[in-house]
Amino acid sequence: MKDINHIIASYDICDARRLQRVAKVMKDFGTRVLKSVFECNLSATEYLDMKRQAEKVIDPLEDSVRFYFLCGKCVKNVARLGRGGVFTQDEDVAIV
Repeated sequence: MKDINHIIASYDICDARRLQRVAKVMKDFGTRVLKSVFECNLSATEYLDMKRQAEKVIDPLEDSVRFYFLCGKCVKNVARLGRGGVFTQDEDVAIV
């Protein structure tokens, strides 16, 4: 079984078109929990792919994307208020 990284990805994008493109990249890799925050359960390869795709979209002089890695114990201690579900493991999906 591959090692999974629990990652919080967040972004602040200045341009509306780039914002939509970054959101699409993040949706391909994680679950939106706030407007600009995604929870992702990714292998190292998947993380690098997500990062690479985001780098292609952003303007590094205007935009910001951050990736926070959580340990398994930290994931279990996530506190929430209001809407939102638990931080769960993504299911493996095979596209044929």
